[in-house]
Amino acid sequence: MSSTARETADDLLAPVESTDVEARLRQSSRRAMFLAQAARRVGGSMHAERAVDLVLELLVPEAVDWAQLVVLEGGVLNCHALLRGHDVQRASVPAPRAGTSTLGRVMARGLTDLSLVSMGSEDDVDGALASAVPAPELRQSLAGIRPIDLLVIPLAARGRSFGALTLARHAGSGFDQEAVSFLEELAGSVAVTLDATRTLADSRRVAGVLSRDLAPPNLPTMPGAQLAAYYRVAFEHEALGGDFYDIHGGEDDWTAVVGDVCGKGVEAAVLTGRVRQAVRTAALVDRSPASILRLVNNVMVAEGDGTFVTAVCARVRRAGDDLRLDVAAAGHPEPYVLRTTGELERVSAGGTVLGLFDDTEYADVSVPLYAGDTVLFFTDGVLEAPGFEERFGEDRLHQVLQSGPRNDVTAVVETVAMALSDHLGDRAHDDIAILGVQNSAPTP
Repeated sequence: MSSTARETADDLLAPVESTDVEARLRQSSRRAMFLAQAARRVGGSMHAERAVDLVLELLVPEAVDWAQLVVLEGGVLNCHALLRGHDVQRASVPAPRAGTSTLGRVMARGLTDLSLVSMGSEDDVDGALASAVPAPELRQSLAGIRPIDLLVIPLAARGRSFGALTLARHAGSGFDQEAVSFLEELAGSVAVTLDATRTLADSRRVAGVLSRDLAPPNLPTMPGAQLAAYYRVAFEHEALGGDFYDIHGGEDDWTAVVGDVCGKGVEAAVLTGRVRQAVRTAALVDRSPASILRLVNNVMVAEGDGTFVTAVCARVRRAGDDLRLDVAAAGHPEPYVLRTTGELERVSAGGTVLGLFDDTEYADVSVPLYAGDTVLFFTDGVLEAPGFEERFGEDRLHQVLQSGPRNDVTAVVETVAMALSDHLGDRAHDDIAILGVQNSAPTP
């Protein structure tokens, strides 16, 4: 659209005589509608780069012949530009030092710059155009519309400039003071929206990293043992919680831990990551579960942040066809042992929660797992799961385990999980973690 065509189409930026009340009202209405449309379209984008492109597509050719949006990221200017009749171009260049270019001054001072760039196609790359459009390939896209009027507006949010909006119109179309004010209002609205979109994108990246690093690990393959787990968080939308399990070690000597940190959601998940790592480190010093819990407790007390954790830790070793299980606990529900002979036993391991008292001692309890036997670790989210009239509770769990399958650890865990789900319905609940370990040696 040429400048002449734009004028006949009621140019959004065209100056209007102050005495022409009808024309001024019409233009004010169009500008208000344009601002509302920009807010809806840009605000509806959840992708930062797409939001930038939407800004350019709104401005070209509706308001200007060419537009560039620059965002500063870690010392680099990420530049997007659009010329009427073309696709969006992108380029990245080093950020200029403050005050050494038009773009740098606008971003540093937060003040709009308006200039006439009247050079022909053989412009000086060190001149006014390069000062506002630092990427050579984006400057080249302006060759067909020079001479031009160039307007550079800072993009600022939360008290800082993070980019700039550069607009070009063929010389003679111009930007009067009212047009500049309107475009500054637009840039202010766009800046807040882009900042929110970029912040959301950063949060998603952080959440992705947290999810990868803090989510329960995949169960390893252990010779002579079968493993199964169930994990359900209190806040489904966060996908992370404060209950955890972990298994690590060698082929014939490994450590399992199940725990519950105070709190819920991402904050609790961060603490679970710290505790899991502390357990892994402590296991390199001493494989005894009691020693591991003592070392983890000392670390948490030394950090002194007031958080606490319940946990049960087990060392599992092969002894012929049997598995030797050494268990220590810190304020955590006692695990169950499901015997193939039909017995249902509790492992009587107890101790003080982690993180509250210095020099706390813990004790190991040894339990054999014969061929086909299963040990089930779980957090108190199982026992405290709310129902219509009462919590899931110890008696109900005992009944489910006593009457359920025993020959396959996955079936054991799934039976408990299904009973919990039926009991909970859609009620709010605490985080839940269950870990089952079965001696898979052939039964005699």
